[in-house]
Amino acid sequence: MLTEAPVGFLRQYSVEFISLSVFFFICSVAWRLLSPKLSGKDAGGPVKELKEKSKGFYGAPEDTTVDFSGVRPYKPDFDIHAEEPEQWWRDGYISDRVYTATMALRNLTFDDWLRIDKNYPSRMQHKKNTFATMGAEAIDCREGGYDACAELLAMLVEYLPRRFPTVFTLSSDGRTIHSHVTGESFEIKAPYGGLHPLEIIGRITEEDLSLLTEGPDGEYVLKATVSAFPAGFDIQAKMDKPLTEIHGPVPTYKEKLQKAMNKFFKSVGASRLVMRVNWSINDHEELFLVDGHLYEGDEDAAADETIDINEVQLRVERQVIRRLPRTGAMCMLTKTYLYRLVDIADQPGFAARLGGLLHRLPEKFAFYKGKPVWGKVVLEYLDEMAAKHPALARREGEEEEKQV
Repeated sequence: MLTEAPVGFLRQYSVEFISLSVFFFICSVAWRLLSPKLSGKDAGGPVKELKEKSKGFYGAPEDTTVDFSGVRPYKPDFDIHAEEPEQWWRDGYISDRVYTATMALRNLTFDDWLRIDKNYPSRMQHKKNTFATMGAEAIDCREGGYDACAELLAMLVEYLPRRFPTVFTLSSDGRTIHSHVTGESFEIKAPYGGLHPLEIIGRITEEDLSLLTEGPDGEYVLKATVSAFPAGFDIQAKMDKPLTEIHGPVPTYKEKLQKAMNKFFKSVGASRLVMRVNWSINDHEELFLVDGHLYEGDEDAAADETIDINEVQLRVERQVIRRLPRTGAMCMLTKTYLYRLVDIADQPGFAARLGGLLHRLPEKFAFYKGKPVWGKVVLEYLDEMAAKHPALARREGEEEEKQV
C-alpha cells in the first residue's frame, strides 16, 4: 500500500503526481480553447446544441419536420366493416381504485396516430349533419388558427392514405384526397375548393379536434376546434381561452395539474405521439352532449330515477396529443367510444370494478361527472350485476390495478 512506502518515495510520488496534474490541467484548458475553432463551431457548439435538442422527455419543441414516408398500413387488406371498436372497458382501463386527477400520459408509436373501425361510416354522417345543424357550436376557427389548420391537413393527407390505403387515396397530381367510405373528395391544396382546411379535416377524420397556439404569456390558447362528439364541452365558451381557463371547472386542476400541463405543452416535440384516456357516464344515448357535467350553481341537482338503464353508456375518449412542427401549435385528436352498460356489465369483473370506482369517487369529482343525477340508478344496477359474480370482485387487501 502507498501509506507503507518509505518517506522519500512519498515525496517523490507527490512531486510527480502534482506535475502530472498540472500537465493534464493545461491540456484540458488548451483543448477547450482550441476545439471550437478546430470544429468551425462557436464555443459550446455541437454539445450545447445536442443538449438543447434533448430537453424534455417527449422530444424537443425545435423539431421542424415530420416524415410519414415510413408509415405502414394498419392491416393488410384492411376491411373497415369488419373492424370492431376497441374495448376500452376491459382490465387496465377501468379500475376500481380511488379516482385521482392525473395527466396519465402514455407514449404511442409513430404509426398509431388515428384509428378507424366499423363505426366510421355512421360517425362521419353524424359529423356532416352536425356541422350543418349546429354550425359554430360544432366547428370554429379563430384568428391565429388558420395556419395550424392548414398544416394539420397537410400532415393528415400524408398519413391517412399510407395508414389506411383501402379507405383513402390521393389523386395522381396530389391535389385531392378521396374517401372510399363516404364517396367524397376534397381539394387539399389552397384554395381548398373554397372550403376552410378545418372543415376538410372534420370531413375526413372521425375524431374531434383541438388546436392550441402559444399565447403572449406562454400559456397555450384554443384557436380551432371540431366538436361533433362533445361531453360537457361548449366550444363557444372555450374559444380563445388559455388552458387554465378551459380547465377551470375541473376539480383540483389548479392545485395538481396546471403546472404539469403547461410544462408538458411547452416541452413536447413534434416527433412524439402521446395518448391519454378519459371516461364519463352518459345517462342517455347521445353523441352531441354539451351538458355532460355539473358546475357551480348546479348543487341542487337531484337523482333522476326515471333514467332508463338500457340507455346509460360508458363513454371513453382516446385523446392523442402532438405538436405541429412548422407552426408549433399543439393538436389533440379525440376519438369517442360508447358502450351501453347493459351490453358489458355481465363481462367478468367489469361491474365490480366500475361500481367500485363510482362508489369511491371523491365528492368534487362525483359532482363534476354528474353522479348526483345518474348515481342511484347506475350504482344499483352495477351492484346487482357485481353480486352475480362475487368471485370476480377485487378481494380486500389485493393489490390495486394501475389506473390509466
